Amino acid sequence: MYIKKFAVACLSLCLCAQPVFSSYAGTIVAGSGASLASPSNVSPATGSSSASSFTADQAWHKINGQYVDASGNPIDGVLMRGISVSKWQGNIDWAKVASDDVSFAFVRMVSYGYEGQITMDETFDQNMRQASAQGIKTAPYIYLQTKTVEEAKKAGQFAVDTARNYNVNFPIAVDIESPYILTLSVQELTDVINAFCQVIADNGYTPIVYSDFNKLSTEMDTSQIPYDIWLARYGSTNNQFANRTIWQPTETASVNGISGNVCVELAFKNYIGQVGTGNSSGSSVVGPAGSQNYSVSATPTVGASSQTGGPGVVQAGSGSLTSPTPENVSQSAPATDTSSTTSSTVVTAGN
Repeated sequence: MYIKKFAVACLSLCLCAQPVFSSYAGTIVAGSGASLASPSNVSPATGSSSASSFTADQAWHKINGQYVDASGNPIDGVLMRGISVSKWQGNIDWAKVASDDVSFAFVRMVSYGYEGQITMDETFDQNMRQASAQGIKTAPYIYLQTKTVEEAKKAGQFAVDTARNYNVNFPIAVDIESPYILTLSVQELTDVINAFCQVIADNGYTPIVYSDFNKLSTEMDTSQIPYDIWLARYGSTNNQFANRTIWQPTETASVNGISGNVCVELAFKNYIGQVGTGNSSGSSVVGPAGSQNYSVSATPTVGASSQTGGPGVVQAGSGSLTSPTPENVSQSAPATDTSSTTSSTVVTAGN
């Protein structure tokens, strides 16, 4: 029934094929929180790679001091390179990752809200701790599936209560791609996003909103969202979007220390020392309504994707897991996050 309910949502055109319609301009308005880095913040390249010498494995790396795209063209304004990961990347060698010019990592924490259920990513704890131990800036991302403002506030509180157990020094991301909440109106979804982010900000952390170009343009009103944008848009160097501070250009990159594909992230804003790291102290209470131990029923698997990236690249699976946080969350299935390779959503929320 779930598949039938959202079949239409999964038939949208491929993200990289979406044109920029002028009718969207009214909703793509800069918010109040971010300042995009300009090319002046980056040392100019001392030269450019030639088409004959450029190879695919050099994409999204630095060449002559400047990050380049999949064609070897310099990308203005990129300050640092990162990745987004989840259980789908398996056991990661973070020492090797750190040596491959990875400065920050978004780590999947949880799928929250599908019919009131909570599904922790079983690799969240080890990824956060091991990445941080290698000097990589870390922050969680939350695959949000809440349909009301009140539910979104609870999800935000869950996120900050869990985050207090870790070294969070990059923005906490809310991943907006679930077909379950895309049935909401534009205003309803915008209100849900703002409610979640407001709780993050009220607790002394810095929020950021992750989604793909199509959803940012049509499913929500970004002119009402005063937070930074983490934009997923593949196969295009046209990565501009109002308030965009991080761009996810691909989910098929290769990074040392990770087997298989991974999403690469390019930051245009220097968050180092700039983000809130929480203003609350004391013991952390993870879970809705402050419960220390609670059970979560299995979430039905909706489908699987062959992708292996970060937010937007979701794969279904099975099995049981225990929450890696101090509280135990019993469940019989992983997150219901799903995406289609033909969907405009390039979100890493279920990988």
